[in-house]
Formats: sequence, C-alpha cells, structure tokens
Amino acid sequence: MKEIKYDLLLDILMDINNNPKITQTMLKKKYKLSERTIRRYMKVLKDNHVIKLINLGKKREWIITV
Repeated sequence: MKEIKYDLLLDILMDINNNPKITQTMLKKKYKLSERTIRRYMKVLKDNHVIKLINLGKKREWIITV
C-alpha cells in the first residue's frame, strides 16, 4: 500500500465534519486526486472506525464516530 499522507487524511476528515453529505467525487475535485486515492483514504478512516456511512435510501451521510 502507498504511504498515507496524514495531513490529507485530516483534511478529508475536516471536510466530512463540515459537510456530512460530501461525496467522494466532490473530494476528488477539491483535492485534484483520483477517485481511487480518495476511496483509499476513506477506507483508512472506515477501517479505523473514525467514520461510518449511514445509508437511508438515497440519503447518504457520513458520521464521525471518534
């Protein structure tokens, strides 16, 4: 696995905190990274139980659990 940039990880977490309905596509455009890179960082956050995705039909929302 590639090296994790913790400053980017923190920036993504802050964006989720500011807008729980943010999408990976929105993050991709903001940071000018590939969608795969954004997914990898989101997976790190999910695997460490920092964030959780709540699915209610079409309504998707991220919750910070820490």
